[in-house]
Amino acid sequence: MHLVRKRAELLSHIQNTNTQYNLPVIGERIKYKANRKSIAERFEDPSVNKSIQIDLAMIDTYDKLLKDVELYILKHAKAHDANTLYLLQTIPGVGKILALVMLYEIHDIGRFPFVQDFSSYCRLIRPGKVSNGKNTGKGNKKIGNPHLKWAMSEATVLLIRQSGAGWGRATASY
Repeated sequence: MHLVRKRAELLSHIQNTNTQYNLPVIGERIKYKANRKSIAERFEDPSVNKSIQIDLAMIDTYDKLLKDVELYILKHAKAHDANTLYLLQTIPGVGKILALVMLYEIHDIGRFPFVQDFSSYCRLIRPGKVSNGKNTGKGNKKIGNPHLKWAMSEATVLLIRQSGAGWGRATASY
């Protein structure tokens, strides 16, 4: 996650610099290498141009490192529990990364006796603070697994995106 965040910071820096110099919006998604070829030439100031070149070189390095780490983890996950990994990837919206996060953060689903326990561990439900039958506030906000909350939230958004507009209406009341 650290490498992904650092890469995202560099991509944001390029976008912010582009905006600060009032240059036209970069049309393509610069997260893809093919779309980053002419980015540095947009900046006439030599110092800014060099800074952007360094950002792009670091992004390329992060891309290589992330690919190596992803392949390593995927190889070991397949050796560890290939069946569960495959089943997680059959969920619409869940790819390799989300499946890996879910696989290693859940560990054994059998350790949750009830669905509510699992939902609470994933931080998908808000725990209430009740004393003597009265609501006394919202507590325990930090209990649970933030990585699973992120993975489940991402999977939900991607499921809705892939499944079409019907899911958006179905979930609007929640």
